[in-house]
Amino acid sequence: MDVLRKELTQIYTSQHLEQETLSEAELEADKGTIQSLVEVSKDCAVITDASNDSSFLFPGFTGSILGIPTSESGYFRLNSSDEDIIYERLHPEDLVEKRMLEFELFSKIDKLSIQEKLHYKATCTIRIKDKDGQYKWFDNITQILRLSPAGKMWLILCRYEISSLQHPLSGIRACIINTFTGKTQELFFTENRKHILTDREKEILLLIKAGNLSKQIADKLGISLNTVNRHRQNILEKLSVNTSAEAVSAAIAMRLI
Repeated sequence: MDVLRKELTQIYTSQHLEQETLSEAELEADKGTIQSLVEVSKDCAVITDASNDSSFLFPGFTGSILGIPTSESGYFRLNSSDEDIIYERLHPEDLVEKRMLEFELFSKIDKLSIQEKLHYKATCTIRIKDKDGQYKWFDNITQILRLSPAGKMWLILCRYEISSLQHPLSGIRACIINTFTGKTQELFFTENRKHILTDREKEILLLIKAGNLSKQIADKLGISLNTVNRHRQNILEKLSVNTSAEAVSAAIAMRLI
């Protein structure tokens, strides 16, 4: 389950990186830089390549805390722009707010001049299951690592490190920082999270949870069967799940219903 995946993918697609010639040498240089960073910091890091829906995971010592195996090369290549191996360990509520933060960051950067795009990063503190299945708090930093020759978002860096705060938090302490000016923008997503699904979609999900079929839902709500099915499809897309049962489970875990 993963919200806003479709919206974030659309941002990547809108960069039209397929129209540019991207340097493999620059990508390899950045991988070497991040591998050196991970060796020193012991953090876990991910480089997302927005040009081909792939990413490179550098587990570091933090990866061993999460139960992620090491690699002889120092990293794993993933056939996804998202670090699913980490996201599947993320607390569902925190995943929603982290995705909202990423969407805010990339939407903001996409509108900036080329000179400004590398000045911003997003920070948050999130719960991730360790190798023993227990949630620990991790500080997460997301920023643009490299722009394309045309100044589009190409390589994105995401870092995870064990947080000094290992006690319950209110939200994920989301913030967007201008590293050039030092200006910070604190963001709160708890209320926004409640509106990922419309009231009608929540109503339909609750009826599905109660065991109602589409025809029964249509009769109870006084709407057409086509309208019910359209709402069901929208729900699946919003939550990035394949079935209604998965949608109910995801919505409950994310506290959307």
